[in-house]
Amino acid sequence: MSDDFQEEEVPRKSKRSFAAGFIAILLIFGLVAGGLFAAGSTIQEFLSRFQVEDYSGEPGPPTQLIILPGQSGEDVARSMVEADIIQSFDAIYRDMLNVNLVFFPGTYQFPTKLSGSAALALLMSGENRVTVSTTIPEGFTVAEVLERVQADLSISSEDMESAFDAQMERLPQGIPTIEGFLFPATYTFDPNPTAADVVSTMVDRLEGELAKYEISLLDSFEVLTLASIVQAEGMLQEDFYKISRVFANRLDKGIALQSDPTVKYRYEGNLESFQEGLKDTDSLFNTYAHPGLPIGPISNPGSLAIEATLRPATGNWLYFVSINLNTGETVFSETLAEHEKAADLYRQWLRDNP
Repeated sequence: MSDDFQEEEVPRKSKRSFAAGFIAILLIFGLVAGGLFAAGSTIQEFLSRFQVEDYSGEPGPPTQLIILPGQSGEDVARSMVEADIIQSFDAIYRDMLNVNLVFFPGTYQFPTKLSGSAALALLMSGENRVTVSTTIPEGFTVAEVLERVQADLSISSEDMESAFDAQMERLPQGIPTIEGFLFPATYTFDPNPTAADVVSTMVDRLEGELAKYEISLLDSFEVLTLASIVQAEGMLQEDFYKISRVFANRLDKGIALQSDPTVKYRYEGNLESFQEGLKDTDSLFNTYAHPGLPIGPISNPGSLAIEATLRPATGNWLYFVSINLNTGETVFSETLAEHEKAADLYRQWLRDNP
């Protein structure tokens, strides 16, 4: 080997070059991390577009939602958001489109802050609809209807009477009052119905009942007047048809109906007032003094009384008397002699049941 060979010394890196490299690495890492953070935020924002805002906690206090006639699912969903029943439109609307949902106008009560699925389930059930109702029994008079409606629906007698007057043009000419034309049934309304709504609904319901027999309201005077008497006299269902036949036979023969309820309609009270009513021959409701039908109905008859009036039983009876006021047992007779014997049974029952 030559002595001329000399080993070359490897140059050392300075501390300054190490620091510069380290800083460069940090900068690169920061840029990468910042990019990832920015990208993550962008992705989160993108994904949030597909997330539906929906309540998931405990429901809040109740509120009411009014669905108007003709409103669409979109209208109802937006109203539910405005009422804070649901948190967002999309919480319920897309699911609405997937079910066969029919909207019935009315007032509905919901808890606030419901999930969309819970609100939709409640809406579909219809169990949360808010209504008010009143029941008019068969044979109620107008005076009794007024009391019942005022108690159940908080509608004044004055408003009801104005509504009665407004309906008179639909009814037969010459009738003294709307008596007989308020069909007895259970009626359900949205909250705060008007007197006009209530009365027109009752008359409409009667119109529908008469239509079954092809009778119009304007042609219903005789049917309803006689049906109101049958309603007042009858107790047992099967007797309604016989009572109707008795009155039909008496009308055919020109015999006075002699129905006690027609006298009581004008003179309610004890026996003395009833006797006074019998003496009042000027009263056109007195079927003892005046043959034929009274001047108008004496009550509001139901479907059974109307059917019995139009389809009376077959028989030659001219009389009937109840011989037991507790059970309603009634004896029907063809002759006055038979009737007097039955009347004795009634008087005996009165003595046995003071």
